[in-house]
Amino acid sequence: MSAELELSTSRRIEARDVTDLVAGQSYPDGLLWVSCPHTTGALLLCESDPEMLADLEQVAAEIFAPFEPFRHRKNDNPNGAAHLFSSLMGTQLLVPVVDGAVRLGTYQRIIFLELDGPRKRRIQTASLAEVRG
Repeated sequence: MSAELELSTSRRIEARDVTDLVAGQSYPDGLLWVSCPHTTGALLLCESDPEMLADLEQVAAEIFAPFEPFRHRKNDNPNGAAHLFSSLMGTQLLVPVVDGAVRLGTYQRIIFLELDGPRKRRIQTASLAEVRG
């Protein structure tokens, strides 16, 4: 089972809890692959309180400031820092599915981090059902 989910972001850098979007379907038991097919977005497991999301956005906005300006300016868009942050954070997750539901830790949520918005984004999911011999 696979799905392609859509979301729109409204800011250049935006941390968005997408757990309910991803977990809103039933999946076979096993692992669920979650991917954002974008080079200026990231996926992570993190707590989702407003302060933590604001902290993520602040770090994403400021961590690469000492290295600016970057040479990458394709189409006159200076988004080199967004590409770097995405490549360091990652664009894919594996999460367990038990009894048809995504199982995360007590404070774990699936967070999409927009790094070059606002944009329309996609999140892809695919079930890696338990292999039985």
